[in-house]
Amino acid sequence: MSEFTATGYRDRIVGYAAEHGHEVGASKAMRLAVKLCKRQARMTDLDLERILTHSDPTPKQAFRNIEDAERERNAR
Repeated sequence: MSEFTATGYRDRIVGYAAEHGHEVGASKAMRLAVKLCKRQARMTDLDLERILTHSDPTPKQAFRNIEDAERERNAR
């Protein structure tokens, strides 16, 4: 399975737990996998990435910088 699906994450969690002597139940492994899958989806969201990659002193300046960057991309 792909490692970016809940099932793929579950398999990796179960494998890691077995290798390192941890006991993880099937339902807990799946809950963790779903959380990881949702986190991965948020990390690949381009809109969120644009917002989170700008660290500015004020929200107003952050939005201004995002808009400027967008204008530069569209001008090319």
